[in-house]
Amino acid sequence: MSLLFAFSSNTVGAAQWAGLELPAVTGNYRVGTVEVPMIDLQRAGVYADGSSSRHREIMTQIWYPADIGTTGPKSIYLDEATMEYMLKDNTIPGLDKNSRFKVKTHAVYNAPIAGGRRQFPVLIFSQGFGTSYFLYQSILEDLASHGYIVVGVNSPNVASITKFPHEPSRILPTFANDDDESAYLTKHFSEITADLRFVARQMSTVNDDFRLPLAKRVDVNRIGCFGHSYGGAAAIQAASEDSEIKAGANLDGSFWGEAFKRPTVKPMMLLANEESYEGDSTMQTFEANMGKESCGIKVRGLTALSHLGFSDSKLLMASLMGDEEGTVAAERIIQLTRASVRTFFDIKFNNAVPNELQEFKKTFPEAVVYEP
Repeated sequence: MSLLFAFSSNTVGAAQWAGLELPAVTGNYRVGTVEVPMIDLQRAGVYADGSSSRHREIMTQIWYPADIGTTGPKSIYLDEATMEYMLKDNTIPGLDKNSRFKVKTHAVYNAPIAGGRRQFPVLIFSQGFGTSYFLYQSILEDLASHGYIVVGVNSPNVASITKFPHEPSRILPTFANDDDESAYLTKHFSEITADLRFVARQMSTVNDDFRLPLAKRVDVNRIGCFGHSYGGAAAIQAASEDSEIKAGANLDGSFWGEAFKRPTVKPMMLLANEESYEGDSTMQTFEANMGKESCGIKVRGLTALSHLGFSDSKLLMASLMGDEEGTVAAERIIQLTRASVRTFFDIKFNNAVPNELQEFKKTFPEAVVYEP
């Protein structure tokens, strides 16, 4: 299911929409951001829209800690190409290419990284099928505010549209039926997993690049990987295969590949809507194979479109509809997602405050935590 297409549902219209500010970040840092296109010289670029490149191209955007008091131009929520792509099937009156400026982020473009010499752990994020890292910024910004370098990865052939600074955009094809889509996902799964492993290796290059604000502040010995939906399955597979990735987390995704069928040998987490879990044999198999450092979190009581709640999509839809109750519910899911991902990686990477997991359970009683 494409998350971008969530915006084609009928709403009251966007002509008078005042816009939306993403939920405030909760950490002790402000947030900076920078775009970093990456090229894998070991693989050819063959794309589902019929285009190609000599080497495989991957687009990333990195969010990172900045000092309190950091000022400057804030990042724009969506780039122009992605907004135009979203609008091609739009049925919302008044939603146009300028609506992307109405969603306010907290990250400052090219801000200096937080002062000092501390190196920050890395979390690599893989987007859901047919969407983009843009639609997860409320989660990615918040993790950066807690002292993580967060790398959003748009993988061509899985992201809805991947816009590169000086190259044509890569567009996801459409599918005639679910069987065609399933075959496509099976075909490209190893490719997306390889993208995440490549990005993990590239963090040493990022750390040595003095043109970037992150130079010498990247802790390449503490790299985790997480993702939503199909991207969550890819994150678990990549973490299972790659020694440089120390832990992995899946947000409400059915599993693909083979790793979930074997006992985990690294810390792994599954965060899932309870209804999704009860109807998904791959999630149940993964939980049965969890080792002692892994955990499962099942969330009770999520309402319709709950799968979208692990991104910004549900929050944006509620805001567009003027649904105040829906906005509150969507923000609750985002806060729970932020806290669960942060708590899991904090414990793995020795950032946890005392009793952090207990505080998580107390704050979010709708989350049932399973620890083997």
